[in-house]
Amino acid sequence: MTAPTLGDGVVVLDAFVPEDAAAHLAGEDEEHARRFGWWPQRSTEAMVAAFIERAREQWATGGRQRPLAVRDAATGELVGGCEIRLPAPGFAELSYWTFPAYRRRGFASRALALACRYADKELGVERAELLIEPDNAASLAVARRAGFVRVGEESDDRGRRVVRFRRR
Repeated sequence: MTAPTLGDGVVVLDAFVPEDAAAHLAGEDEEHARRFGWWPQRSTEAMVAAFIERAREQWATGGRQRPLAVRDAATGELVGGCEIRLPAPGFAELSYWTFPAYRRRGFASRALALACRYADKELGVERAELLIEPDNAASLAVARRAGFVRVGEESDDRGRRVVRFRRR
Protein backbone atom coordinates (compact mmCIF):
# COMPACT_ATOMS: atom_id res chain seq x y z
CA MET A 1 0.00 0.00 0.00
CA THR A 2 1.19 3.51 -0.74
CA ALA A 3 -0.09 6.86 0.42
CA PRO A 4 -3.12 7.98 -1.58
CA THR A 5 -3.39 11.21 -3.50
CA LEU A 6 -6.39 13.16 -2.22
CA GLY A 7 -7.46 16.61 -3.32
CA ASP A 8 -10.23 19.18 -3.37
CA GLY A 9 -8.85 21.67 -5.92
CA VAL A 10 -7.17 23.82 -3.26
CA VAL A 11 -5.15 21.29 -1.29
CA VAL A 12 -3.58 17.93 -2.17
CA LEU A 13 -2.59 15.24 0.30
CA ASP A 14 -0.05 12.67 -0.86
CA ALA A 15 3.17 10.92 0.13
CA PHE A 16 6.16 12.74 1.53
CA VAL A 17 9.13 12.35 -0.82
CA PRO A 18 12.85 12.98 -0.22
CA GLU A 19 12.64 16.20 -2.24
CA ASP A 20 10.34 17.60 0.49
CA ALA A 21 13.19 17.80 3.01
CA ALA A 22 14.39 21.28 2.03
CA ALA A 23 10.86 22.73 2.07
CA HIS A 24 10.17 21.07 5.41
CA LEU A 25 13.29 22.57 6.97
CA ALA A 26 12.58 26.01 5.48
CA GLY A 27 8.97 25.97 6.67
CA GLU A 28 9.60 24.84 10.23
CA ASP A 29 9.22 27.40 13.00
CA GLU A 30 9.43 27.59 16.79
CA GLU A 31 5.72 26.86 17.23
CA HIS A 32 6.08 23.70 15.16
CA ALA A 33 8.99 22.52 17.30
CA ARG A 34 7.16 23.33 20.55
CA ARG A 35 3.95 21.56 19.47
CA PHE A 36 5.84 18.38 18.68
CA GLY A 37 7.87 18.53 21.89
CA TRP A 38 11.42 18.94 20.71
CA TRP A 39 12.08 22.67 21.17
CA PRO A 40 14.71 24.19 21.38
CA GLN A 41 16.11 21.62 18.96
CA ARG A 42 15.28 22.16 15.31
CA SER A 43 14.98 19.52 12.63
CA THR A 44 18.02 18.53 10.65
CA GLU A 45 18.19 17.06 7.16
CA ALA A 46 18.87 13.66 8.71
CA MET A 47 15.80 13.93 10.98
CA VAL A 48 13.55 14.90 8.06
CA ALA A 49 14.97 12.15 5.84
CA ALA A 50 14.34 9.60 8.61
CA PHE A 51 10.76 10.90 9.05
CA ILE A 52 10.10 10.58 5.31
CA GLU A 53 11.46 7.03 5.30
CA ARG A 54 9.33 6.08 8.34
CA ALA A 55 6.28 7.59 6.61
CA ARG A 56 6.91 5.47 3.53
CA GLU A 57 7.37 2.36 5.69
CA GLN A 58 4.15 3.02 7.60
CA TRP A 59 2.16 3.14 4.38
CA ALA A 60 3.98 0.15 2.86
CA THR A 61 3.37 -2.07 5.89
CA GLY A 62 -0.13 -0.84 6.80
CA GLY A 63 1.26 0.65 10.01
CA ARG A 64 -0.66 2.52 12.67
CA GLN A 65 0.66 5.94 11.57
CA ARG A 66 -0.23 7.34 8.15
CA PRO A 67 1.61 10.63 7.48
CA LEU A 68 0.50 12.72 4.51
CA ALA A 69 2.17 15.71 2.89
CA VAL A 70 -0.12 18.73 2.47
CA ARG A 71 0.47 20.63 -0.77
CA ASP A 72 -0.94 23.71 -2.47
CA ALA A 73 -2.93 22.26 -5.38
CA ALA A 74 -2.09 25.25 -7.58
CA THR A 75 1.69 25.07 -7.17
CA GLY A 76 2.46 21.62 -5.76
CA GLU A 77 4.47 23.28 -2.98
CA LEU A 78 4.68 21.54 0.39
CA VAL A 79 2.66 23.64 2.86
CA GLY A 80 2.62 21.25 5.84
CA GLY A 81 1.54 17.79 6.78
CA CYS A 82 -1.02 15.75 8.62
CA GLU A 83 -1.07 12.35 10.20
CA ILE A 84 -3.72 9.74 10.83
CA ARG A 85 -2.81 7.56 13.80
CA LEU A 86 -4.75 4.33 14.31
CA PRO A 87 -4.36 3.24 17.96
CA ALA A 88 -7.45 0.97 17.94
CA PRO A 89 -9.91 -0.43 15.40
CA GLY A 90 -12.41 2.20 14.26
CA PHE A 91 -10.58 5.04 16.01
CA ALA A 92 -8.13 7.64 14.69
CA GLU A 93 -6.17 10.46 16.26
CA LEU A 94 -5.23 13.19 13.82
CA SER A 95 -2.65 15.93 13.88
CA TYR A 96 -1.58 18.53 11.36
CA TRP A 97 0.90 21.31 10.84
CA THR A 98 1.05 24.19 8.40
CA PHE A 99 4.16 26.23 7.72
CA PRO A 100 3.89 29.92 8.77
CA ALA A 101 3.84 31.31 5.21
CA TYR A 102 0.75 29.20 4.43
CA ARG A 103 -1.35 29.74 7.54
CA ARG A 104 -4.78 31.40 7.45
CA ARG A 105 -5.41 30.25 3.88
CA GLY A 106 -7.65 27.26 4.62
CA PHE A 107 -5.10 24.53 3.91
CA ALA A 108 -5.25 22.99 7.41
CA SER A 109 -9.02 22.59 7.70
CA ARG A 110 -9.25 21.27 4.13
CA ALA A 111 -6.42 18.79 4.81
CA LEU A 112 -8.11 17.55 7.99
CA ALA A 113 -11.44 17.14 6.21
CA LEU A 114 -9.81 15.17 3.37
CA ALA A 115 -7.85 13.00 5.82
CA CYS A 116 -11.04 12.25 7.77
CA ARG A 117 -12.98 11.29 4.65
CA TYR A 118 -10.17 8.96 3.62
CA ALA A 119 -9.92 7.46 7.12
CA ASP A 120 -13.68 6.88 7.21
CA LYS A 121 -13.98 5.28 3.77
CA GLU A 122 -10.68 3.44 3.39
CA LEU A 123 -9.50 2.72 6.93
CA GLY A 124 -12.84 1.99 8.64
CA VAL A 125 -12.57 4.86 11.10
CA GLU A 126 -15.80 5.52 12.98
CA ARG A 127 -14.47 8.19 15.36
CA ALA A 128 -11.66 10.71 14.87
CA GLU A 129 -10.14 12.99 17.50
CA LEU A 130 -7.71 15.92 17.75
CA LEU A 131 -5.89 17.35 20.78
CA ILE A 132 -5.23 21.10 20.67
CA GLU A 133 -3.70 23.46 23.21
CA PRO A 134 -6.46 25.70 24.64
CA ASP A 135 -4.60 28.95 23.90
CA ASN A 136 -4.08 28.11 20.21
CA ALA A 137 -7.03 30.04 18.77
CA ALA A 138 -6.08 29.36 15.15
CA SER A 139 -5.96 25.58 15.65
CA LEU A 140 -9.23 25.62 17.62
CA ALA A 141 -10.87 27.37 14.63
CA VAL A 142 -9.29 24.90 12.17
CA ALA A 143 -10.79 21.99 14.12
CA ARG A 144 -14.27 23.52 14.01
CA ARG A 145 -14.03 24.30 10.27
CA ALA A 146 -12.99 20.69 9.62
CA GLY A 147 -16.15 19.41 11.34
CA PHE A 148 -14.78 18.60 14.79
CA VAL A 149 -16.65 19.48 18.00
CA ARG A 150 -15.13 20.19 21.39
CA VAL A 151 -15.76 17.37 23.88
CA GLY A 152 -13.57 18.30 26.84
CA GLU A 153 -10.28 19.46 28.26
CA GLU A 154 -7.57 17.30 29.84
CA SER A 155 -3.82 16.82 30.18
CA ASP A 156 -1.85 15.11 27.43
CA ASP A 157 0.99 12.61 27.92
CA ARG A 158 3.46 15.48 28.53
CA GLY A 159 1.26 17.14 31.16
CA ARG A 160 0.09 20.01 28.92
CA ARG A 161 -3.55 21.15 29.01
CA VAL A 162 -5.28 20.25 25.75
CA VAL A 163 -8.77 20.46 24.30
CA ARG A 164 -10.15 17.22 22.90
CA PHE A 165 -12.14 17.53 19.69
CA ARG A 166 -14.15 14.72 18.14
CA ARG A 167 -15.63 14.18 14.73
CA ARG A 168 -18.77 11.98 14.98
